[in-house]
Amino acid sequence: MRICVVGAGYVGLVSAAVFADWGHDVVCLDNDPLKIGRIRAGNLPVYEPGLPEMVSRNMEKKSLRFTTDWEVAVKDRELVMVAVGTPPGEDGHPNLTALWNVVKSLKASIRDHVLVAIKSTVPVGTCAAVSRFLNEDREGRFDIISAPEFLRQGSAINDFMSPDRMVIGCRTEAARQSMKELFEPLDCPVIFTDWQSSEMIKYAANAYLAMKISFINTIANLCEEADANIYQVALGIGLDRRIGPAFLKPGIGFGGSCLPKDTKALVALGETYGVNVSLFQEVLRINHEQRVRIVKKLEARLEGLAGKRIAVLGLAFKANTNDVREAPALAIIHQIVQAGGQVVAYDPVVDMKDLSPLYGFTPAEDAYQAVTHADAAVLLTEWDEFYGLELERVRELMNQPLLVDGRNLFAPQVMRQLGFHYIPVGISEEHVANSLVPTA
Repeated sequence: MRICVVGAGYVGLVSAAVFADWGHDVVCLDNDPLKIGRIRAGNLPVYEPGLPEMVSRNMEKKSLRFTTDWEVAVKDRELVMVAVGTPPGEDGHPNLTALWNVVKSLKASIRDHVLVAIKSTVPVGTCAAVSRFLNEDREGRFDIISAPEFLRQGSAINDFMSPDRMVIGCRTEAARQSMKELFEPLDCPVIFTDWQSSEMIKYAANAYLAMKISFINTIANLCEEADANIYQVALGIGLDRRIGPAFLKPGIGFGGSCLPKDTKALVALGETYGVNVSLFQEVLRINHEQRVRIVKKLEARLEGLAGKRIAVLGLAFKANTNDVREAPALAIIHQIVQAGGQVVAYDPVVDMKDLSPLYGFTPAEDAYQAVTHADAAVLLTEWDEFYGLELERVRELMNQPLLVDGRNLFAPQVMRQLGFHYIPVGISEEHVANSLVPTA
């Protein structure tokens, strides 16, 4: 199939690369010439394991091309897949400016029948509005498809090629057959539904995951106060097949480009339709409070943060990505700096040169430089590199061996034996001394 992917961001790059790997003729379009130039040179704007190799391989085979030229990109294409950003506005509603710019360009430049798949996350009713706009002159010229993505940063290629399910919203048999052919390599259930249901599925899925994270963090906070062990609690409830173990790991809350944005969008949607969505508002409030709680733990142990040197290990919102959008680490750094603390931060992948002056921290070359002379360290991203830290060396480099572990990377009993004052999430200090449950 001849495919144009509009948007060379995270979703667009992964989609374009995988389609090309499946043997399709793919052109990826973006209006940022600097970004396209860097991609052509092998410098991708996103960090995703396996993606650089896949992009390079298919560029060499000429099955994947990148351009800023709209006419070149859409010429003779059978499918245009829209994967532009829809960032949240101040009111929680997604900003659809980029999407509508693409839609207007499509209407102006394409005369023949074409499939248009909306992969961007959009509010319920968007595909219907796009179809009305594109087909107001000639009904059926544009066949609109809702094709939401469910990719996890850090495992996006595997998620694309081995998904739990595919969700396709369409109205014509031709669109249905085209999508069946496009995704024929996949061995998973394919749900064909209407546009509105497809759009809602994406929001509902992410809001549920966000809710599960806020739930387990609330239980973790109760465990700390009630002298229970969150890992034993999570194990006990996760083995219930009605619940399952996924997303029952306590921590510092969710971040990134999806869960916060999509939960806020559901709140905004509820306000639009007059539906009580206080559940989702509470999910967001709990998520914010979880970050505040980490800083309060530091303040309590250090008797204030003014003048204290705090090492922050990890800036990305999760491991295996360079994405810092809505990253809990940045919110925590901001609070520490506001309280008078001095932050030295390290992340193995995130480019810190622009973030450093914006958030008021000093970037470190590695974790050991970050913890040198630190009054406390806070671990905020679960990078594999941190699992392999020489903990005795870390302890010796610090002014005092206080480690607040927002990701529960280490076994509490080991940390106590090494002489750390170790503060995980969801385990009281009494349980830290006696814990037998591994945290990995």
